[in-house]
Amino acid sequence: MLFSSISFLVFFLPVILILYYIIPNLFYKNCILFLASLLFYAWGEPKFVFLMLASIIVNYTFGLQIGKNGKHKKLFLIIGILINLGILFVFKYLGFSFKIIDIFLNALHFKTLTAINLIMPIGISFYTFQELSYLVDVYRNPELAQKNFLNLGLYITFFPQLIAGPIVRYHDINEQISARKVTVDQFADGWERFIVGLSKKVLLANAFASVCDSIYGADYLSYGTYKAWIAAIAYTLQIYYDFSGYSDMAIGLAKMFGFELLENFDYPYSASSITDFWKRWHISLTNFFRDYVYIPLGGNRKGKARTILNRFIVFFTTGLWHGADFNFILWGLAHGTLMITERSIVKPNPDKKPNIFLKIFGHIYTLIFVIFLWVLFRNPIKLSIILLLKMIGINSSFVTHFQPIYFDELLSPKVDPIFYIFLAVGILFSFPWWRKFNFICKNSTVAKVMDILKYICLIFLFVLCYANLAGNSYNPFIYFRF
Repeated sequence: MLFSSISFLVFFLPVILILYYIIPNLFYKNCILFLASLLFYAWGEPKFVFLMLASIIVNYTFGLQIGKNGKHKKLFLIIGILINLGILFVFKYLGFSFKIIDIFLNALHFKTLTAINLIMPIGISFYTFQELSYLVDVYRNPELAQKNFLNLGLYITFFPQLIAGPIVRYHDINEQISARKVTVDQFADGWERFIVGLSKKVLLANAFASVCDSIYGADYLSYGTYKAWIAAIAYTLQIYYDFSGYSDMAIGLAKMFGFELLENFDYPYSASSITDFWKRWHISLTNFFRDYVYIPLGGNRKGKARTILNRFIVFFTTGLWHGADFNFILWGLAHGTLMITERSIVKPNPDKKPNIFLKIFGHIYTLIFVIFLWVLFRNPIKLSIILLLKMIGINSSFVTHFQPIYFDELLSPKVDPIFYIFLAVGILFSFPWWRKFNFICKNSTVAKVMDILKYICLIFLFVLCYANLAGNSYNPFIYFRF
């Protein structure tokens, strides 16, 4: 079940909200949320609910053993981590491992293995990381060990962030599970945030997805440089509005139930460097790898060479987390290489005022590399190379043949003219210009008028989203497969 679906908006969410608020006791509220989360997950994949329940039991048991703070707690931690990663490996990476083995067997002229293609449980990468966070947090602070099975189950399965994050670390939310209140303002903020996220997904991400899929789905010989750029930019905006929209919906829904989740996006396309980009893009994943991989490996405390190695490990695992294929690994390593290069060239100096021209250059170069690398993220390596060459005007035959951009290509019927309106809106709202506007209007008559207009716009956007979903079955979700 998707948040951006009629079944969720009309049936699931209203029923759960009504049940949640008519029950006064927090324990029973948590029961409702836990059962609702299992139902939400089972809606699409009922058989994998049992896998999730089994993983909750395993992590609950190991968490209690680690929490006893005995001499074997490290052993229990290692075994617990291996079990969680083992489950993730079987469903997500086993087939890819066989693919790698087959490459070597082919090179040695041996008989290849039978391919294994298991159905991957939705959201397994997200909830596995939360289970790892729980075990590690308990190891670091045994007092965090959760003795209430229901509370731990709710942490792992909480439906607003179950299938696409944000990745919630246990120490950030454990107190909210056992003690929280919902105010009218908090609920209103949550509903507002949900509508904003829904609008991002339904009105913008889906529009960009349609154009991107139509171009990439065609024979790559049928389009040239301009179309290749259109597809790349469309995907760049699609993945941002798709994923950030889903995160907004998750944060908004959590607010409606009294939970405060950490932000997951901070206008990443306004970043002035690749380093800055990763401080703004999928923040919960970045923080997870920093706290649970980079720092335990030694961070930047063991010399320059070790620091570089640690960063490569982090970005290798970041790429691998996104998908079991070579293009994801290469995408991650490319980002890591760019970040390491930046840090070796530019030494941060907080006392020095940034040069405006260098800042503008940083924005441009970051955005170009991010767009290029999204092409690699979206497509297999061989096709990515062809597409990237097209983007710089080189023919797919790998011969230096620059293709002219004809004016009539701008008006090609394969790209609906209305797309350019969506493109302008998508680019406009991917930058935080409105923050300065809100600051200027603060505590003024204009601010009151804007508040009224805001709520009118939110109602209009919700109606528009509903109408779009009711009349259109095209509703892809990129991070559904992770």
